[in-house]
Amino acid sequence: MHRLLPIIIFLLTTIALVGQPIISSDVLPRIGDTILMASDNLPENIAILGEGPNQSWDMMQLQSAFTQKIAIKKAKEKAKENLPFAQEGMLMQEMNGINNFFKSDGHSLKQLGSIGLDPMNMGVQTTTYYDKPLETFHFPLKYGMTAEQAGHFSFKVAVEDLPKAVLYTLPITPDSVRYRCSLTQKKEIDGWGTLILPDNTYDVLREKNIEERRYRVDIKVGNLPWQDITEGVDDPKMQVPQISQSYHFYSNETTSKVAAAYMKPNGVNPAVVNYTVSDPSSTMRTASNRPDIYAYPNPAINDVRFEFSNLKPSEYSLKIYNILGVVVMEEKHSLNGFKTVKLDVSKLRKGTYLYSLSDAKGKTIATRRLMVIRP
Repeated sequence: MHRLLPIIIFLLTTIALVGQPIISSDVLPRIGDTILMASDNLPENIAILGEGPNQSWDMMQLQSAFTQKIAIKKAKEKAKENLPFAQEGMLMQEMNGINNFFKSDGHSLKQLGSIGLDPMNMGVQTTTYYDKPLETFHFPLKYGMTAEQAGHFSFKVAVEDLPKAVLYTLPITPDSVRYRCSLTQKKEIDGWGTLILPDNTYDVLREKNIEERRYRVDIKVGNLPWQDITEGVDDPKMQVPQISQSYHFYSNETTSKVAAAYMKPNGVNPAVVNYTVSDPSSTMRTASNRPDIYAYPNPAINDVRFEFSNLKPSEYSLKIYNILGVVVMEEKHSLNGFKTVKLDVSKLRKGTYLYSLSDAKGKTIATRRLMVIRP
């Protein structure tokens, strides 16, 4: 019996490892690749939790109006500024419209910097610099692997570009502002199994990523040197660490990630899920580079999701009109890039309506038809 025990343990271990994928460096994005992705900004009934071997994560209920084509290009082909990081490596535009610059050594992908929405989500377009390249992932990936890394980045903002709500948190009005961030990431490949998406099922490894960010703010007045005023800023985000949690799914069947779920503060429910699209017809439209809005389901009974794409940071008005041109519903939203909002139309009479989106200057982005029906 004592001789059989090691054999039994070996067999049980072998059985547990059957089906466990090892993700190779073949999934690294390369210049010339095009990745089809979609984003659900209001995910409901999505199963994220469950770690360990032989899991099944069901994301069949994900919804998105748009399929986005993410093209991987040479960085210098797109660089409009003389940036240190824009003359090498590759450029990948993320789901939120941010242009990220990377370099690859064949086994890992390291971020050099970015151009687009600021990392603090103030609604400011800026350029972010990393002190040294930050590794986003390293291959091969195996179940049980762990990694920890630290990084630093900074970005400057002209005072006239700062939202008033942010400017009022500063103790004095400067000529320019610089934000600095120290971050740490703890990663663990904590599970493997199958991931079910709306149009496909994949064998995956799941990576749990916990990130902590600590921000500092400097101001510059006249010819004086930069001065750290963090302690005097009336903003809780500047005084305490910002901790976020996300889950990333990898498969040998796709380029880059199969899906990425960015969690709400409770760590249980996802706030946003970006996912691979293998069949573009599983979404309603293919996103262009122009600002757009799309409503679904349409016809609608109770709730309607309005999905926005490629919007510049601004205040927008979403309006619903009846056939006489009278506004029957209106909401204002601060939008940027891609976002989804849900409206309750259960109190509207059945019939034909129009919905439109306009920016802060009153310019109409798009107008389309909405049908409301009653069972």
